[in-house]
Amino acid sequence: MKFLSRSLLVLLFLYGLVFVVGNVLLSRADAPLWWAMVFAVAFVGLQFLIGPWLIEWLLDISWDDDRSRLPARNREFVERLCRERGLEVPRIGVIESGAPNAFAFGHVPGNARVVVTTGLLDVLTPEEANAVLAHEIGHVEHWDFMVMTVAALAPLLLYQIYVWTNSYTRTVAYTAYLCYLVSQFIVLSLNRTREYFADHYSAKVTGAPDALASALVKIAYGMVRADGEATQALQSENEKTRAAARRAQRISGTVAVMGISNLRSGSALWPAPTLRPRRRSCAGTW
Repeated sequence: MKFLSRSLLVLLFLYGLVFVVGNVLLSRADAPLWWAMVFAVAFVGLQFLIGPWLIEWLLDISWDDDRSRLPARNREFVERLCRERGLEVPRIGVIESGAPNAFAFGHVPGNARVVVTTGLLDVLTPEEANAVLAHEIGHVEHWDFMVMTVAALAPLLLYQIYVWTNSYTRTVAYTAYLCYLVSQFIVLSLNRTREYFADHYSAKVTGAPDALASALVKIAYGMVRADGEATQALQSENEKTRAAARRAQRISGTVAVMGISNLRSGSALWPAPTLRPRRRSCAGTW
């Protein structure tokens, strides 16, 4: 497991730990159900508020505020698209990583950020890079940050109902728990739907659906190649080479958590019958 990926998992674990401790304290205090519901809403709201800050803290992002990081053709495309769609141009960032990937995060369209890796800019044509950028801007225009946060709240509220009613109303509690399990699958389905909408948005605004398709293939292949090169470099006798390889794997592993593709989807390019292409969930749901 990559270091930064572990950092994200540790943060998620800490979030979960805080939620469990909060629930225990409320339960010991014989707090009513509505207190538990308010606590769940406040907890998700806190995650939503500080999530983008955590991402910027964990990742070394070089922002294109001086218009020197993103190629001019891609910058012009983003600005033209946002102007045509009535959107504020999101802050664009670039991560130094050979693994091609991209993701978006933020709270609302007005403070959205779109991040790409240098590997993505190197491996894709300008048209393909524009298709990927359009996909991410699709998430921004569709308010997917907010949509997925609200969707993720529903299972948590159902879980609170289960916990608070389990001791005296088993029928209600078990029904709430069943709904909680079903809601998890509904959230996953919604996640996938938002991805399809972002794909459709990219195809519509660029007028080149094949560009996104070819970009995804190149991204998947590029991630497999970058991982293979890093793995080979780790076997080098040169300590500087091994250190650079470890850094590359840390960055690519973390970006894959939120990126448009991940190593599993890239591995699907190889002839293994048990592997299937997989796309990531909606980016920027912090």
